[in-house]
Amino acid sequence: EKVGEFFVNKIDDNFWLATGRSKAGVTETGPIVSEVKSRAIKLAREKRADFLIIDTAPGTHCSVIQALLDVDKVYAVTEPTPLGAHDLNLILELLQKMKIPFEIVLNKADVGNRREIEEIARRFNTRISIEIPYSEELIKAYCERDLRRMVGLLMNGGNEEWRR
Repeated sequence: EKVGEFFVNKIDDNFWLATGRSKAGVTETGPIVSEVKSRAIKLAREKRADFLIIDTAPGTHCSVIQALLDVDKVYAVTEPTPLGAHDLNLILELLQKMKIPFEIVLNKADVGNRREIEEIARRFNTRISIEIPYSEELIKAYCERDLRRMVGLLMNGGNEEWRR
């Protein structure tokens, strides 16, 4: 029985997005994650990609663990909130147990209290390697599903509000 779907979208010359979606009512998404990851790896090899980025749902559940198997490095994305700190702590504990190198990406870095995130980084002997400030322009691009614009904002320093 079909439990989900797999999609590939060409974003740019050497930027592809592979994603999956479970069928309504499906609670076990591990097989979908495994299949999407397998197909994404195959696509990356065919295209001779330098990198393959695997984005997961938040948390430390089975689907996240499935996505993390055999990866070289993890960038744990969090926000400077109590819930963000809680989830970051959990994922970094999991990554340590799995012996996967990691760094932290701080989203909405200029909103909220970042002290707890900095403390977690110190405790896990890692660093906040990327800081993404809050941006209405980035939110708009996300809501419009304009991945090309989102990547442009992230990779090219954003707009004026980012350069403060």
